[in-house]
Amino acid sequence: MRENLAVTRVLDSSGSRAGQPARSDFSNAVGVAESAPEWLIDNAEAYDRMLQAIASARRSVCMTQLAFDADCVAYTGDVSADSPAAGKTVLAESLVAAVVRAPVDVRILLNATLLLDTTRPLRRFFAERLRALSPIPGTVRVRGISRFPQLLHAKMVIVDGKEAFLLGSPFANGYWDDSRHVPVDPRRPARELGGRPLHDVSLRVTGWPVADLQRVFTEMWSLTAPRPVPDAAPDSIGADADELTMCPRRAGGPGEPAPPSVRIVCTAPARLLPRARRGATQILDALLEGIAGARTLIYVEHQYLSARPVVSALAEALWREPDLELIAVLNQNPDVTAYQQWQNARLAESGLLEHPRAGVFALWSLARDARRGGAATLNQVFVHSKVVVVDDLWATGGSANLDGVSLHSYGDDFTGRAARRIFRDVRNFDVNVVVRDGAAGAAGRSGSRTVADLRARLWSEHLGVPLASLTERPPDGWLPRWRARAAANVEALGGPGAAGEMRGFVLPYSVQRTPALQLTDLGLQIDPARLDLRFNPGWLEVQLSPNWVRNMFI
Repeated sequence: MRENLAVTRVLDSSGSRAGQPARSDFSNAVGVAESAPEWLIDNAEAYDRMLQAIASARRSVCMTQLAFDADCVAYTGDVSADSPAAGKTVLAESLVAAVVRAPVDVRILLNATLLLDTTRPLRRFFAERLRALSPIPGTVRVRGISRFPQLLHAKMVIVDGKEAFLLGSPFANGYWDDSRHVPVDPRRPARELGGRPLHDVSLRVTGWPVADLQRVFTEMWSLTAPRPVPDAAPDSIGADADELTMCPRRAGGPGEPAPPSVRIVCTAPARLLPRARRGATQILDALLEGIAGARTLIYVEHQYLSARPVVSALAEALWREPDLELIAVLNQNPDVTAYQQWQNARLAESGLLEHPRAGVFALWSLARDARRGGAATLNQVFVHSKVVVVDDLWATGGSANLDGVSLHSYGDDFTGRAARRIFRDVRNFDVNVVVRDGAAGAAGRSGSRTVADLRARLWSEHLGVPLASLTERPPDGWLPRWRARAAANVEALGGPGAAGEMRGFVLPYSVQRTPALQLTDLGLQIDPARLDLRFNPGWLEVQLSPNWVRNMFI
C-alpha cells in the first residue's frame, strides 16, 4: 500500500495546516435522525443530488472512488443532447468551489493500482487550480491505495458527516446518463463503454448509517497516512468480520410508518483493516440471507451475475418456494473479457434461462430520426446497477457486483485449476447498504414502502408503464407482464421498416456473443438501411474487450 500525499494549500506531513491540529474526527457532526434511504436512479439524478450536498458543505467532504477523472462532467438531466455545453458541471470544480467558499476539508481516497490509477492527474488538477486561487479557507487531499490485484471499489461521498451517497459509477465521463437512455449522446464518449447508454442506481442515507460509513472511511484513510493517525476510528468494522451489525435507527412515533432498518455491510480483503485482519464477506452473507427469506419475488438488476454462491442460492430458492418468481436484468455484453462467458455458464448450469418462473432480460434503447426519413438508431443499454430486491421488503445496493471479487473470492469465478488457485481469496473493498422495510401491525402504523417504491420506479422505467400500475402484484404474478413487454418490443423491432416503436427498454436476454447475433437469436432480421445498430462489436472485439484494462472491475 502506498500513500499519495495531499494537494492543498499549506499542509504539514500529517495533512493538517501548519500550527493547527489535524481535523479527522467528524463524529460530532452526526446527529441527524435517520430517514428512509433516497434511491437515485440513473447518474443524472445521482450527480445532481450529490452536487447539491457538496455545494452546501460547511466542514467536510470525504470520498472513496475507484476512478476520478479530473474532467468528469455532470449534466442537467433535462438539457437537450444537442446542446452538450449547457447545464454542465465539472465534478472536480465543485470541490474547488467548496474549499474556496468555506473551510471545508476535502479528502479523496482512490484506487491506485497498476491497472487503474487516477490519483496523479487529479492531484495535478487540484494543485494548479488551488495555486491560482491561493489563499483559500479549505483544503483538498488526494490519497491512493495500492493492493494489486485487489481494488478499492467502494464509491462513497460523505458530506459534513450528516449525509452520505453510495454511488454505482466511477467518476468517468462514459458513465453519465439520464432516464431517457438516448442511443447516441455526445455527452457520453465512447472511451469506456463504446458510447452505450448507461443505467445505474445510487442512494443517499442520513443519520446513524452515515456514522458507520464515516468510521469505515476514517479507518481506510488512516491506512494511507505517512505515520499513524492518533484519531483513527477505533470501531469501524467489528473484530469479528463475519458479524453483521445493524445500524441504530430512530423508532417511528404513533401514526408514523414503521421506518426501514438500514445496515452497512462490507467486503474487504485480508490484512487490510486492523479490526478485520481475515477480511470481510458481509455483503455475500447479507445477500444469501436475503435470498433465503424470499417467498414471492426476487428482482436482480446487476452489471454481472457470475458469483457461484449467489446463482446457486437463486436456483435453490426457486426449487424451495413454489410461488416465487425471479426476474433479472443483466448485460449481454459486459465490459470485461471473460465475464460474458462466466455469466452465461452460470445461467446454463443453474437452469435459470429455462425455468418457468425465472425471466432474464436485457435493456435496449431505440430512437427515430425524422431527418433520416424515420430511420432509427438502436443501442444496448449498459446495466451498471448493483441492486437486489426481495419480496418488496428487503433490498441491497451499493458498489458490490454479483461476482467473486466483490463478494468473496475472484478465483471462484474461474474454471481452470491454476487460475482458481492464483486468485483464491482475492477480493476488492466494497460497501453496500441493506434495507429492510418496517413491518406493519403496530397500533396506528403501517409498514414503510422504501423497497417497493424502488422496485416500482425501476420497472416503470424499464417497462415504460405508469408507477401506479406496478404497486399490486397481479394474480398470475409479475413475470407474464415482463415477458409480454419484451415480446411486444421484439415485434415492434421486426415491424415495417424493421424499426417499430419500442415501449420501455426490455428485450429477452440472449447468450449469443455479439449484439447482431443476439437480435438474430430473437428472430429479428435487421435492415441496415432502416436501423443503425450502434454498438456492434465483432467476435475479436468481444473476445478482447477494448478498454478492458481501464474498465476492469469498475
